[in-house]
Amino acid sequence: MNWAGIIVGIVTIGCIMAYHPLVIRTEYLWGHRAKWLFIALGTIGLAALVAVHLLSQPSDARTIAEISLSVFAFASFWSAHEVKLQRQRVLKGRFPDNPNRQW
Repeated sequence: MNWAGIIVGIVTIGCIMAYHPLVIRTEYLWGHRAKWLFIALGTIGLAALVAVHLLSQPSDARTIAEISLSVFAFASFWSAHEVKLQRQRVLKGRFPDNPNRQW
């Protein structure tokens, strides 16, 4: 059995499960400015991906780490887009708006 696929699948589902409520919460607290947090996380994920690729020897562990970091980075970039969509859902009344936020 190939355990790499199972590990990558678990990481992928974990990122999706973590980012879904995180987008909702950060948009509630910070509004559309939260997209910069996710862009920064994606950039850090890509930098870590390049570092792993350049600093480690080819192996199955490196492959799993590279795929996992790619999933993390691009889930972060996608979440930056989702913040904008979340704001539209708030304006349509499907999610509550933060009454304490002034911007």
